[in-house]
Amino acid sequence: MQKIKYEFADGTTSEIEVTDEIYALHEQLANEEKRNNKRETRRHTSLYYFTDMGIDFSDENAADPFTALIRRDDEERIHKAMEKLSNKQRALLEKVFNQNMSLREIARQTGVSHQALSKQIAVIYKKLKKFL
Repeated sequence: MQKIKYEFADGTTSEIEVTDEIYALHEQLANEEKRNNKRETRRHTSLYYFTDMGIDFSDENAADPFTALIRRDDEERIHKAMEKLSNKQRALLEKVFNQNMSLREIARQTGVSHQALSKQIAVIYKKLKKFL
């Protein structure tokens, strides 16, 4: 005689005593269910897997007032820092970030070398760090 232990959804458990044949059949069915589940889910990754790995899929637009306040404060600080840049520097950032232009495209368009634009971007970053 063997014992089969059942665990219910509410957390309670129950044990029953069965014959060896029924126990072997139960084990076979449990293993088959496990294999079927593995076969079914092998190409699917649970979000719980990612959260356990430290990757968060939180909603950036969630109605968390504290997060919204911090985001608004950051945006204000960035806008104030941007106002301290020259028009030429702001135009360069506009092309790079809002128009998604590469430095090579901007260099071709403006007639300025790629290296010169890279240096200008570095100067802009330093200024922004100082103002932020």
